[in-house]
Amino acid sequence: MKKFKDIHQVRFKLDLKNNSNMSHKPHNPYSLENIEEKTIIQSFKTKFNFLNSHKGLQRGHLHMLLGRTNKGKSALIQSLATENIINNYKTLLFLSEGEKGDVKRRINSILSLRYKDTESKIEVMKNLILIDESDLDVTKVHDPQSWLGSLFKFIKDFNIQIAYIDNFSTCSFADSTPEIQAQFVKNLCQKIQNYQIPLLGAVHQSKSVLPNKELDIEDIRANSAFMNSPSFIYALNNFSNLDQELRIIKILKSRIDGKIIGNSYKLSFKTTKTDGFYNKDEKVENFWVKNLFFSNNSKTFAKKVPISR
Repeated sequence: MKKFKDIHQVRFKLDLKNNSNMSHKPHNPYSLENIEEKTIIQSFKTKFNFLNSHKGLQRGHLHMLLGRTNKGKSALIQSLATENIINNYKTLLFLSEGEKGDVKRRINSILSLRYKDTESKIEVMKNLILIDESDLDVTKVHDPQSWLGSLFKFIKDFNIQIAYIDNFSTCSFADSTPEIQAQFVKNLCQKIQNYQIPLLGAVHQSKSVLPNKELDIEDIRANSAFMNSPSFIYALNNFSNLDQELRIIKILKSRIDGKIIGNSYKLSFKTTKTDGFYNKDEKVENFWVKNLFFSNNSKTFAKKVPISR
């Protein structure tokens, strides 16, 4: 009887051990139940409606601005960056073309409209880190990954919250062979996700695109990775035959809300003593925009169609 009791006790202990193993299964980080859901929130306030349509610049996402050469991309990026630093966001602007001194002149003229004393302007300017290719550590840059490593060192060292690249089409490795471009964009998106910042970059249109054509995703002058990888793509359209200052920005891609794809916004440009900047936008109806393209292509604008508000 004692022997039977001993066997029973052994079996009981084995059952306890098996149950214990079942209750302590290893954590599976790849299971959907254990993946943290990302909530879409507005981390950065802005007065621009085309950004507010998807709750502003989104952390961990690449935003792409498509536009023709010398038709307002840089002015828009500098206007957005200026709004960011006024709102006290630590911002980085990387230039692959143009002079840093020209950028300061434009931003200084914008800030002068808001701040009358030099001390206040200087404090706001401290929020912007302005760099170009010459500021990167060229001794360590030999491929897309090391180039981005040098760029993101600034982002880490200065606790950057929002970043801009002006322009992808003329910066190292982004303007290269299709294979290198694809690697560049892949590594860039990974960096953006790791640092959880939004990055907005400008890109030129393909050289084969007609001057009056409405810009689309396929018109990006780059490898298909520049079309597929960004979470948001905007097209900045101009209408040179009708109005040299008229700009319509259209949402071509949005991973967050597909319903906003195709929405168009008319940008307002405010002229300063030395330059100018975009200070607001308003949503417009697509039929009005189509009318603009038709009239621009035919080089006539017989009747001004009112903007639908």
